[in-house]
Amino acid sequence: MNNKDFNNYIEINLKLAYDFYQELNLFYFENKLPTCQLELSTRLTRTAGKIWPKSRLMRLSLPYHQHYGSQELRNTILHEMIHLWLFEQKLPSGHTNRFRQKSEEVGLGERINALPIPPRPYKYIYACPTCCYEIRTRRKINSSCGRCDKIYNPRHKFKLVRHLEGEGAA
Repeated sequence: MNNKDFNNYIEINLKLAYDFYQELNLFYFENKLPTCQLELSTRLTRTAGKIWPKSRLMRLSLPYHQHYGSQELRNTILHEMIHLWLFEQKLPSGHTNRFRQKSEEVGLGERINALPIPPRPYKYIYACPTCCYEIRTRRKINSSCGRCDKIYNPRHKFKLVRHLEGEGAA
């Protein structure tokens, strides 16, 4: 098992996240950052993490970190800690020049954005009963085919053809 495989094998959980937070706080911030409430979210799917410095809440995307592994979890926590560090110093806490400078100092480099976020898989295939046009969706729908009629028409209402969940289709 190579190092990358081992890194992705480590289970992503809150204990690991808190351990990273404590380690990074000690190593990069002289243990001066306040304790944050950490959350792993299955609903956070468009970003790797988010912090609310005033309430000291850091939310981390579970799907993202399960995909990219523990090293990326560590990087995300460190990134969010820089936002908190700036806030605690009463400085603008966005991706400012000072943010970028601190990011370089702690070894994150110039990368500001998360890695590409894997698309959520489709769950359903619907078809128009009139023209047989098929669409894939992530949610159940109650609409009609726009190819057959520009306004809602129950004669062209999409019918569920197939439920894809569990098939791993993207």
